[in-house]
Amino acid sequence: MSKAAGFFLGLMMIVAGGLLIMKLSDSDDSQQVHEPASVDTEWSPQISPAEYKTGAEDPWIQDFELVDQQGELFRSADLKGKVWMASFFFSSCPSTCVQQNREVQSLHEIWARKGINFISITCDAENDTPVRLHEYAQNFTKDTSSWKFLSGDGGYINRIGSERFMVSVGPRTHTESFLLVDKWGNVRGTYNWQDTEEMKTLNQQFVTLLTEEQEPAEWVEKRKILEEQISQFNKQQENGKDAGDETSDMTNSENQSEEESLEEAVN
Repeated sequence: MSKAAGFFLGLMMIVAGGLLIMKLSDSDDSQQVHEPASVDTEWSPQISPAEYKTGAEDPWIQDFELVDQQGELFRSADLKGKVWMASFFFSSCPSTCVQQNREVQSLHEIWARKGINFISITCDAENDTPVRLHEYAQNFTKDTSSWKFLSGDGGYINRIGSERFMVSVGPRTHTESFLLVDKWGNVRGTYNWQDTEEMKTLNQQFVTLLTEEQEPAEWVEKRKILEEQISQFNKQQENGKDAGDETSDMTNSENQSEEESLEEAVN
């Protein structure tokens, strides 16, 4: 047998061995039995609905606060300096949301250990209380640190969708995109979880964002423009409120004068 033939035969045996190992590994995985999630029926959250933040004092929501599946306060500001991905769902959705969260589960299993954080926000807050999410989350993960299932005030959550992420969110209505946020709080992209090519791009972006040590110049500029627009909006809202208060004061004064005139006329 020639040296070339021997080399080729050896190479084929290595490849065949590798494929066999992969097949056996896949077989073991498919036979693995997932234990049912154990739920403490006496568990209760630390934060009650009466304590939920509503955003009434915020003309435009950027950083936000919700309640996680452990019943503890979650602050988006605590994710500054980290790469994270957000999504919206609701637990009573029988198929699509389950498939979506299975996709998040796959990403979480790979990327959480590399530093990516995941948050899943319900758009059915009335029913998806922390107690419900405490049970629901265990169908996908026992990691309560890097994957948060979040609930809160329904109207506040709708505003988080439209103002923080600029996507449509309503009662049991939500975007099918994953929202990728960089270390400086910029939403760097939206990726439809059902689109294979977009999911490939998302995985590539995870690598890019994790390795960034400085905020890219173009995103510094975009963030400054957005912050200025939000500042102007907040000022307009505040001026409108002041004008409304002044109008109300003038109206009250005019009404009082009219009442005094009527009293004088009657007397």
